[in-house]
Amino acid sequence: MLSYKELCTIGTGLILAASSFIFGVFYANQAYDYHILFNPRVGQTDFDNSLHHYQLLSQTPLPIFGGLVFVASVGLIGCLIRIFKPNPDLQAFEYATLVMYVVGICLFVTNIKTGVDSSVSGNWGEVTQNQGLAVIASSNILLLVVFLGVIVLQAGLWYSNWEFQQRLQKFYAEEKAAAAAATTATSSEPKPKESKKQK
Repeated sequence: MLSYKELCTIGTGLILAASSFIFGVFYANQAYDYHILFNPRVGQTDFDNSLHHYQLLSQTPLPIFGGLVFVASVGLIGCLIRIFKPNPDLQAFEYATLVMYVVGICLFVTNIKTGVDSSVSGNWGEVTQNQGLAVIASSNILLLVVFLGVIVLQAGLWYSNWEFQQRLQKFYAEEKAAAAAATTATSSEPKPKESKKQK
């Protein structure tokens, strides 16, 4: 039977693996988003390329999309494992990780997925097509920042635990050395001589 500490290690692995995978998937969109957001010489061709890219993404086969949903669910399970019995001193890391992870998922559902659907239907609401593509690009950037934040939080949590264990081991070593020194000092003290009996 696994201990909760071992489950937490598994939970951390699930969070890091899922977050890294999701980060990589959406980082691939930067080949198109970068020009729209950061290229000062952006032209209509760049917007057309981005539109075509997201139209192709809308045709992603269901098993592929299901794989992404599965990976996201695995990471969410990892977050729930970590907050089951959070360390009182480090629980801010745990809850912040869960909140950021959920924010990333909501960002995908409300902005990116809706934008991809709009690229096919042509219904962009109250914005123009180019503005809608810029919203998708901005949402991708925000999603990358969110999941990078999740990875950084988990790295900070790992370092905090590691540093705590190092200090704990040092404390125990010093206590053991002090106890050994006290024992040595006691055993090396000269024993008092017994008084001679009077004849």
